[in-house]
Amino acid sequence: MTVTEDKPTQLDNTPEARYGYVHGLDGLRLLAVLIVIVRHYELVMILPGGFGVSIFFFISGFLITRLLLAEEHRFQRPIAIKSFYIRRFIRLLPPLLLMGVIAVPALYYFYPEDFSPAQIAMSFTYLGNITKYGAMAWGWREGYPAIEPLWSLAVEEHFYLLLPAALLLFRTPRSRVIMMSVAVVVPLIIRVWYYEVAPVALADQFNYHFTFTRLDSIGFGVLLTLLLDAGWLRIPSRRFVGHLLVFGGGLLMLASMVHWSQAYEIAWKYSFQSLAIGIFFVGVIFAPNYRWLRRLLERKPIAHLGKISYEMYLWHLPILAVLVAVLPNRALAIPIALVATVLISDGAYRLTTKRLSGLRRRFGGHPV
Repeated sequence: MTVTEDKPTQLDNTPEARYGYVHGLDGLRLLAVLIVIVRHYELVMILPGGFGVSIFFFISGFLITRLLLAEEHRFQRPIAIKSFYIRRFIRLLPPLLLMGVIAVPALYYFYPEDFSPAQIAMSFTYLGNITKYGAMAWGWREGYPAIEPLWSLAVEEHFYLLLPAALLLFRTPRSRVIMMSVAVVVPLIIRVWYYEVAPVALADQFNYHFTFTRLDSIGFGVLLTLLLDAGWLRIPSRRFVGHLLVFGGGLLMLASMVHWSQAYEIAWKYSFQSLAIGIFFVGVIFAPNYRWLRRLLERKPIAHLGKISYEMYLWHLPILAVLVAVLPNRALAIPIALVATVLISDGAYRLTTKRLSGLRRRFGGHPV
């Protein structure tokens, strides 16, 4: 999950990795977090919350790679890994810690029986993707369901640690594309293997949460940026192609949510889903005949909610958990939680991310 800064008014995107702000991305971030929230709030049970996480993963891979390549092209020097890590921590850690300082004591007050120091420690140090599997495989205490979504932050943070080193190791556009093409296949191989050798319930948890089984969801976004940077992917100007990408990608995304088989659900789904997201993404973000949709996604209320999507992701379940504890029924808690999530997330964004944006720019922050 990334942050955006001031942007030009032109709404035409260029399919080159070296340019800055990408129009329409804040709106897609909002779509992703809304999918997660409506599923967690049990408003639409048929919609898998994990699909929203996959969208977040894809966007992160695309944007972070774009940011790193923009820096590389702009300064004509290798990626500054230290500055990159500092920027990421300035963006991600303050909102997370603010949520933890407020939400964890509140959860402990209302749900003391669920308190797990190990879960708290691991979730706030980017190891939260291990806790759910640990509870099932090794008998760990599960802890608070309200902070379980922090598992996806762990996967993203591990990706942030790996990507700059990979781009430094592979310096040419061709070698980078080949490297990432191989990298998006490896998680699928691991998932298929673990599905074959482990009990189904364990394989399901392992394949969904672990870093090396979910990096393809991020990797497809990385690969798109690398293909654009290498000049191997061109966006045709024909309207038919734009429609084919958007509608074809949309249909594939819907198909990816169908429970085709147990093996598909546990092992194959994430790769197919990420590929479908990528096809849809290219059409929405780059096709000339979808400028109207990018303009819609750039409308102020939509774009602003997209900017605070990270904070909304952090806060939506702790807020609901507290309201369920203090209100007479869940039906009353849900609409209040939705409003409270937006208001509190906006306040958290202004208190942390917005105030620290200048500090991020000191370390080479680039609008994406």
